[in-house]
Amino acid sequence: MSEATTDGSQRRVLLVADRGTEVDSLRMRLSVAGYAADSSDIESVIPFCTDEKFEPRPPSAVLLVFGEREGEGRLVALARRLRSEPSSFALPVLFLFREDGRSLRSSAQHFGADDYFAQDATAEELRARLASLLWRVESGRRSAPAVADQRSEIDNFLFLLDAVASEARAGATGSLALVVAGDENINAAHGFLKLNLRRVDAVAFYGPATLLVYLHGADAASARATLSRLREEFAEAQRGGELFAGVSSFPAHGAEVERLVEQAEVALNDARGENSAARVVVYGFAEAGTDAGHDAERRTQRMRAGGNEPAPTAAAGVLRAGGKLRRVMLVVSDAERMAQVNLLMRSAAYEVRAAFDGQHALSLLRIDRPDALVVDYELPGFDGVEMLRRLSKQSRGDAPPALLLLPSGREALRTEALAAGARVVIGMPYDAVELLERLRELCEEGVRE
Repeated sequence: MSEATTDGSQRRVLLVADRGTEVDSLRMRLSVAGYAADSSDIESVIPFCTDEKFEPRPPSAVLLVFGEREGEGRLVALARRLRSEPSSFALPVLFLFREDGRSLRSSAQHFGADDYFAQDATAEELRARLASLLWRVESGRRSAPAVADQRSEIDNFLFLLDAVASEARAGATGSLALVVAGDENINAAHGFLKLNLRRVDAVAFYGPATLLVYLHGADAASARATLSRLREEFAEAQRGGELFAGVSSFPAHGAEVERLVEQAEVALNDARGENSAARVVVYGFAEAGTDAGHDAERRTQRMRAGGNEPAPTAAAGVLRAGGKLRRVMLVVSDAERMAQVNLLMRSAAYEVRAAFDGQHALSLLRIDRPDALVVDYELPGFDGVEMLRRLSKQSRGDAPPALLLLPSGREALRTEALAAGARVVIGMPYDAVELLERLRELCEEGVRE
């Protein structure tokens, strides 16, 4: 019995394998399951992603067939591309493993694969799994690709930055936006923007309540128009949910990713200002070269130097002490402790950004310089002391001042922590008054330097 589409034609799936991977047996089992199966290599599929040349019609699903380990990276890259191009975004994608492995399962989840299973699945299993998937697709019950864990989001953030840097260096046009939706709406905004921008790899978490969005090929004006339209649609979908966005673009505002992100932060602060009606603000407020543009440029230079530009408004979530900006990065993996410290910092009017482990923090600190770090010793992968050692090497001795939270019973590590770069070490359970006081001193120290 063949599986048919709504117009009565037989369902067709596309098998994509790296060179040398045998798919004849799999094609035969799919035929027994009722599906017509075409096969292709990776190079032949890429034009389909970008030029919409699936002939005579798109397949019902794309099955990526993994063979030898050497080809894994190429197929994962193709999965990324299938999910990022508008012409192939909606195609169901399945990973078929020769050997099950944690890295491949993680990749499948990260890049939004609809399912993954073994290549030697029986015809009955293939029929059941494909039928279930395609029913969900056609009935509108297909769930949005879910992120497996925080590490996947970190990887997506870094991939997005790499993509922007590559295109900016090549002289292409594009825009970066920082988008805030409020803690209660941030996950909804994340999914909404991915769906409506039709590029799942163009939206990443920049902080606990902030998204980094890449608008490929859009100049500042078109990016502002797109985000303004989406802001209105989001407000309708979320019953008044609000989005604020700050935009910078290349080449108009430069080609260095670090500068572009900083400029988007400046624009976001103005979008969140209590007198801002725009809600979507482009860096410079005017075309490059105007007085407004120069004012924003000078403000960014002061930010880079830890300068003393007055805070735009209290509504922007920023407070300065002695004219200096207070921005703190928390590096805490324990969820309960993160919530406690985060609440304490925000109650003291700090702008807080979170990192979930040492590697996440090191990656963020390549493009961000807070006034101070609050680092938990107990981190997965490597501990807080090792993170500070790596940060010192990465920053060549110019890292933000750090406060380390040291668990009780580990006092022997205090000297080691100070040698690694911690300016302050506080034992736990910490005293909230002491923590805030020492943090205030660190922020003042950071902006003086």
